[in-house]
Amino acid sequence: MTKPARPQDQPLIVTQLPDLPGQCVDGGGARMAQTVYAGLGSAGQRWYCLDLSSPGHAWQRCADFPGPAPSCAVVVAAGEAIYVFGGCGKSSPAACTAQFDTGYRYLPASDRWEQLRTVLPVGLTGASALALDASTLLFFGGYQREQFDHFHHALESAPQAQRAEITARYMRRPIAQFGWNTDVWSLNLLTMTWCSVGTQPHHGHCKATLLRDGLDFYLLGGEVKPGLRASTIKQGRLGVGGIGNGGGVQWHAPHAVPVNDGFAGCFAGRIGQWPVVAGGTHFPGSWQRYAQGEYFAHEGLRKRWLGNIYVLVERQWCHLDSLPQPRANGISVEVGDGLVLIGGDSDEGRPCLDTLWLRQRLSTR
Repeated sequence: MTKPARPQDQPLIVTQLPDLPGQCVDGGGARMAQTVYAGLGSAGQRWYCLDLSSPGHAWQRCADFPGPAPSCAVVVAAGEAIYVFGGCGKSSPAACTAQFDTGYRYLPASDRWEQLRTVLPVGLTGASALALDASTLLFFGGYQREQFDHFHHALESAPQAQRAEITARYMRRPIAQFGWNTDVWSLNLLTMTWCSVGTQPHHGHCKATLLRDGLDFYLLGGEVKPGLRASTIKQGRLGVGGIGNGGGVQWHAPHAVPVNDGFAGCFAGRIGQWPVVAGGTHFPGSWQRYAQGEYFAHEGLRKRWLGNIYVLVERQWCHLDSLPQPRANGISVEVGDGLVLIGGDSDEGRPCLDTLWLRQRLSTR
């Protein structure tokens, strides 16, 4: 079906769904049929579901995640399961923060978790993923594991008086020295084997939101080093033959980010036929500092939460509407012809408990 030439710039319909029972910042979620699932991050090991087909629906507590609670893990649905990979956290109350190299599978039909027989090939904290089919996942980005673990061990083991200098030394480095993952990794869920199937252009990223639109997909924003947001939106196209049959990812020229200093931790999906991105955070002025050689570019800057909603029209991200309040670091799930926003936080890191359903069948002028 051919998309209309231009969507109207008119307000979206925002429906309030039941509030989450507790906060969920830097967590993850997915949809299976008409039920959405969410948890982890600041929700700890808690895992919830909301059945949108049930009258008087409310969030229900599901089986808790069985491993240490991960933040910024990769959560993706494939086949009849929801998968959780990596993330970071503490393996015990006395441990230092580190990345996890484990994977888990949640089976909604039986409300149970299974640990997968695999070890992640790279750090996938803050990475993005999509399901090619019921048995193949693709992963993009992720924080370099050894650097991440070493920094947090040094920081958390040091006396309080030394921590500011440890942080400054770590941050005062250019993008390339952080070594974030640029490989595109494929995982065969039947054999639990990993394979690098190419590289993505430009720098690796963390906390970019992946939006899929048929064979096309977009890596929206994210960070290219701590505190510095990506200046472009990457567009890829999946090979028709599939990763295992001579196909692959074809990268197109990147799109311009519609916000100065970019955004990370945004919400994204399709509303009607149109790719949409909303919210996120950034540090105004950080790219100007970086260009001047101040590599700790966000030092002393105030983080800003964003509330604009943009729609993709002919390779341009155009302003469409605004969220009820600035919001980021939550979960976005396509349901029907709309987009459900779950959890996250707002100005100054205040957790958002409300669940929003953004809908509208965009039409032409």
